[in-house]
Amino acid sequence: MTLESDAIAGATIELLEARLRRLNYLLTGDTSWTGVPAAPPKPDTLDETASRRLARLERELERLSKSIPAVREVIQLHDRFPELFSSTPSQNPPEGLTTQNLASIVLSYATAFPETSSRLSSLTDLPIPDAQISASLIELQPKLNKLTQVQQEQAKEVSALRIRTAKLLQRWYEIGLVGGGECWAEWEGRLEDVEREVRREEVIRERRAKEL
Repeated sequence: MTLESDAIAGATIELLEARLRRLNYLLTGDTSWTGVPAAPPKPDTLDETASRRLARLERELERLSKSIPAVREVIQLHDRFPELFSSTPSQNPPEGLTTQNLASIVLSYATAFPETSSRLSSLTDLPIPDAQISASLIELQPKLNKLTQVQQEQAKEVSALRIRTAKLLQRWYEIGLVGGGECWAEWEGRLEDVEREVRREEVIRERRAKEL
């Protein structure tokens, strides 16, 4: 009886070790040169163990649930309805649905079947381009790349010319228009001063002529 129990315990340990190696391979992908999954590396410190890391994740999740209402609601929803978070294989229909429910789901997509079929048929009706035309287009690709580069350089030159033109227009406006207007204003001021002096001299002459 003892030998049988020891054999069962040894087989159980071997199965657990095999499952552990498989799990480690799924997580890390490390194997030896023979293809056997390598043993998981030992953590450097106690804080790097799986239990400590899980405890940190649980504390972080608890902190998020206290500070963020959405996280708390998701956790409560998972606790109340865990079946919502379990993935259902696509080849198996979901449990709890009757044949009538499944038929209604299929019939709801019935209008999409002819449309999909017509699109697939249109793909078969599209003509395949000639191989020589495709080859000529491929040969033109280096020339198109050069033309694109030339176009980019021309765009840079045009941009630089626009900047220079804007600066020249600003210069002409400041010197030609504003400067010319200031010059005309100064000349008009001088003419008004001269006219004032001429009128004053004429008035003086008229007074002197009357006194004589």
